[in-house]
Amino acid sequence: MSWTEVQNLGVKAASGAGVPAAQALAFGAMVARHVADDGPQGAVAAALSEPDRIVGLAHKVETIVEAASISSKPVLTKEEDAGTRAMLVSWITGLPCKSELEVAGAKLRINLSLTEPSTRGRPERLHLEPSLAALMTELAANTYVPDSEASRSGGAGAGLMELD
Repeated sequence: MSWTEVQNLGVKAASGAGVPAAQALAFGAMVARHVADDGPQGAVAAALSEPDRIVGLAHKVETIVEAASISSKPVLTKEEDAGTRAMLVSWITGLPCKSELEVAGAKLRINLSLTEPSTRGRPERLHLEPSLAALMTELAANTYVPDSEASRSGGAGAGLMELD
């Protein structure tokens, strides 16, 4: 799959799991970086089964970015769960700014340079494990609007144009 396909599937899967739109969008970007960096894909599957975990992680990243915007000192944080810690690393390294991380057990030391762009590249192809791809596809299906007469006649753009 391409980076964009993995990212979009991540967004839709998180949305289908009940994650709010802003956090789902950020989660999708993290999933692509996580897969590209060979992060444990089981951690992504576990997070999708606990939407509050994704929201909590998104808020943690927002707090880290806010702290970095106030001070040039490194941001110190702790994450006991190894899978969540791996996703936090992927989330930080996936930000559009330059980032440096040191991980020592559960402790993370994060330097963000918010004025410098990230120089991390994107691989051409990413490999999603079949079980994760199936789970994400199943959750993404929860976002689809069922085809019905009501959706055809009352959906986006319905009745806006009359052609003679």
